Amino acid sequence: MKMHEGRGFLLRTGEDGPFAGWLPLRVLDGIVSVREAPWMALQALGAAAAAFPGGLAVLWDASPTWLDGLNPETRRAFVGTLSRLPGMQLHIRDETFAEELDGPLSAWFHAPEMPTGRMGQAWRQGWIGWVPEHGEFWSMPGFGKTLAKAEERDTLAAGSLWGELVLPLGALSDVGVEELAPLMADAQARLEWDFSLRMSARAWPEAFPFLRRRAGWRVALLGGREFEVGSGKWDQLAARVGALVDGLKETLRCPIWVGSCHDGALASHLGHQAMREGLPWRASLPIPPAPPLFSPGFGTDPRELSALEARTSFPAPMAEVVAHPPVAWLRVPHVPQEAAVAALVRGMTHSPAIRWLPPEVPPPGPFSAERPWPQANAFTPLMDVTHALQQSLFDDLE
Repeated sequence: MKMHEGRGFLLRTGEDGPFAGWLPLRVLDGIVSVREAPWMALQALGAAAAAFPGGLAVLWDASPTWLDGLNPETRRAFVGTLSRLPGMQLHIRDETFAEELDGPLSAWFHAPEMPTGRMGQAWRQGWIGWVPEHGEFWSMPGFGKTLAKAEERDTLAAGSLWGELVLPLGALSDVGVEELAPLMADAQARLEWDFSLRMSARAWPEAFPFLRRRAGWRVALLGGREFEVGSGKWDQLAARVGALVDGLKETLRCPIWVGSCHDGALASHLGHQAMREGLPWRASLPIPPAPPLFSPGFGTDPRELSALEARTSFPAPMAEVVAHPPVAWLRVPHVPQEAAVAALVRGMTHSPAIRWLPPEVPPPGPFSAERPWPQANAFTPLMDVTHALQQSLFDDLE
């Protein structure tokens, strides 16, 4: 991976090819039969994932019954290995997939409403995340959005990212298209030339069919909490993001996906840079000796002991410009009850992609001494509304 540091932003790309990608399972099956040779398919996926420094998302665009030819133990082992390959992220839509789960996986369940039943139990246990999918496309946290509808399996193809532009929300008023577009265009031209040499040398995994017209860039935003502390206006910010994307599309002539960045290491890097170089958006950062760290995503840092509403913040204006919902990692002292979770979700105008972190599930990395994860029992539990009793107005009169 190559990383270029600019004034208020980071540009991450691959060395000689795409930075990240996503692959529908049916596309993989057209190259290596998943049903007839599942372990060879896993080997091909592992080789494809190793080619992307930013990770690979696998879209399960088929029902779990697609693997009925395998015995239950083999099918469960296949799914478990698939979602635990380094750099792999699994995306599913079928609730019956819950029968294949046996522990925490790097996987997301896509549905317009929060999962219930067996899938809901797996979600609340922290085994899988939930992406509130209200459209007809696949919205992948950390990647982007497919260009074809999920139901159009004949046209659902693999997609990729040339790279990722990471910047704090407060920097959008000072960092513009004039500075970013030439830099990204030069990086893309270099990548296309190097990638052509790699393809001609047959050094690209055959399991991932690369399509030039489906390769684009991702703009990843962070520092939402600091933006609000600085009295920022979300509607004005959404307009600036839209103008930035339009300018980049005009210059780069490729898709641009906007999303949130939840990498604590990148948030720390940009926070230290802003304080070290005296950049204008440093004013909302913590005052030394506290570490100058931006919060990942649009809400409060998930490692802070804050209310659930602060950690699940998803401003309505940003819902119109992002390709996928921001991710909320919710650390809780015990597995939340379904009724309490439903009450929390009903109170959200726009729900983020939620992943619960009860004590049995380890929190995500990277781990940093600047802002460590507190113990799960230090976080406020989600109140079970079914056990909440309201005192009668006439109890005192008895």
